[in-house]
Amino acid sequence: MAFENLKLVASMDRSPLDAVSKRRQRLFLQINKQIDFAGKFAPGRPQRGRWFRQNADGSFALAIRYGRKDLELAKGKFGVACASIEELTEALTAVRLQCSQGFFDSQLEKLSQEIRKGFRRRTS
Repeated sequence: MAFENLKLVASMDRSPLDAVSKRRQRLFLQINKQIDFAGKFAPGRPQRGRWFRQNADGSFALAIRYGRKDLELAKGKFGVACASIEELTEALTAVRLQCSQGFFDSQLEKLSQEIRKGFRRRTS
C-alpha cells in the first residue's frame, strides 16, 4: 500500500489568504521565475520580464521588482551586483528567503496602494 506511513485526512482546510499574504506569494512566485530565467540564461538572447541584465564586463545587475517599480533592498540601494550567473542565483535565493520572512511586506503594501490609486475613477 502506498499510503501506509502517512496520516490521511478527510479534506484540507483552505483558508483564504489575506492581502499581505497574496502580495508576498506573488513576489515569491516571481522570484522563482527569475531563478528559472537565470538557470536558462543565454548571453545575447533577450528574455521578456527578466529582472537582471548582463554588463559589458560579464557581471550581472539584478533589481527586485514589484509591478514596474524596483524594491529597496537597503537604505538607498535598489540593486545587487553579481559577478557570475551562479552568484546571481544565490542572490535570488537569498531574496526569496527574505521575501518568505516578510522583509518586503511594508514596501509591497505601499506599492500596491500606489497601483490601486491609478485605477480609481476620476470624477469631473
